[in-house]
Amino acid sequence: MSWLFSLRSYFQPRVLFIAALGVLSGLPLGLLIDPLRYWLSEIGIEKSTIGLLSLVMLSYSLKMFWAPLVDRLRIPYLKKIGQRKSWLILSQFLTFFCILAVGFIDPSQKLNVFVLFVLALSFFSATQDICVDAMRIELVDKKSIGEASAVYIIGYRLGAIFLSQVITFYIADAFGWSMAYFVIGSIFILSSIFLIFALPEPTRFEISYISIIKNPGLWFKDSFILPLSDLISRYKEHLLLLLFLTFTYRLSDMFLGPMAMPFYQEIGFTKLEVAQITNFYGMWMTIIGGLFAGLTLHKYGLVRNMIAGAIFVPLANIPFIFLNILGKDLNFLIFTITVDNFSQGFISVVGITFLSNMVSKTYTATQYALLFGLVVIPPNIISSGSGFVVESYGFQNFFILCALLGLPAIIFSLLVWRKRSIFGFD
Repeated sequence: MSWLFSLRSYFQPRVLFIAALGVLSGLPLGLLIDPLRYWLSEIGIEKSTIGLLSLVMLSYSLKMFWAPLVDRLRIPYLKKIGQRKSWLILSQFLTFFCILAVGFIDPSQKLNVFVLFVLALSFFSATQDICVDAMRIELVDKKSIGEASAVYIIGYRLGAIFLSQVITFYIADAFGWSMAYFVIGSIFILSSIFLIFALPEPTRFEISYISIIKNPGLWFKDSFILPLSDLISRYKEHLLLLLFLTFTYRLSDMFLGPMAMPFYQEIGFTKLEVAQITNFYGMWMTIIGGLFAGLTLHKYGLVRNMIAGAIFVPLANIPFIFLNILGKDLNFLIFTITVDNFSQGFISVVGITFLSNMVSKTYTATQYALLFGLVVIPPNIISSGSGFVVESYGFQNFFILCALLGLPAIIFSLLVWRKRSIFGFD
């Protein structure tokens, strides 16, 4: 299969729709990070309060608990446009309302009300992500999931970084934060309305609907228990291997993440150098890595790329070891960010494709949210101790440990390769 043929697969109409969905998913998330924190800091809100507000991001990790509602609960009146599209447009309108509320409430006067709407924005935005994750898998055939994952990551980063964390700052600087949130919110809802008319409802096998009112017990079993038992029945004794690979695949990368900025600051890089090289340049390296992953997934299949990604992760940690030895060296920082962010983009797309291939199209939203939680929650908990490791053993030993944490994923991906025919992975 030629590279040109693989490249053409990016321009399938449904793949392009998924790129647009990625932008809409990333946009609310971006508003919850840098703009919000800068705004609160600017008006004198205590740093401890700003730090605690980062807990709102837990909604994106815990969405597995209400994902079954998106899979199985029908929304009155809206259900006629389809199960996925009805939940998508409802979550988008509620997200838009919360963006406006956050923008127009003065946090210096009504901080408690402001925080409530920030929490609501996080919840409804995460609900939108449940819909988008399901549609990203259901709108394309199995062979195109890699390209769909790649353009989704690109769209997500453009929405979260370019629109929400660049354009928002320019508008806020000229017209204030209320206008910035109003403009970005308006872009979000107008794009959502346009897209909902253009998007087809995904075709999927849907079991008979059970009313939550008439049969609550049976509905609970159908919505929460059966998706889990479906995973167990399809993968049987091999499910544990897949779950171990899911858990360890990004452990090394996520363990290093919280200590990257303290490391750059400690060895002497300025704020401007960090912004230009690690953020802006790094974003494009991540996008290129994701695009490359989409091409190689189409050409070489999933399992070969899983192995390559598992090897990339510890290798990408090695330049940090040498950068720590060299000290402040801009050229080597560029090299380090090139390797690290390219590998992040690559493994993000491969990892998402892997999870997407594991789920059943009957329980797409529920199973994907469950598996995504396994990828994110345990490594996040483990990475919360990364600062203690640095304080006790220094950055040099920390980066060596990060590289070693990537070894289990290599072993598990090789075991999956041996059993790929059992799993049905290409």
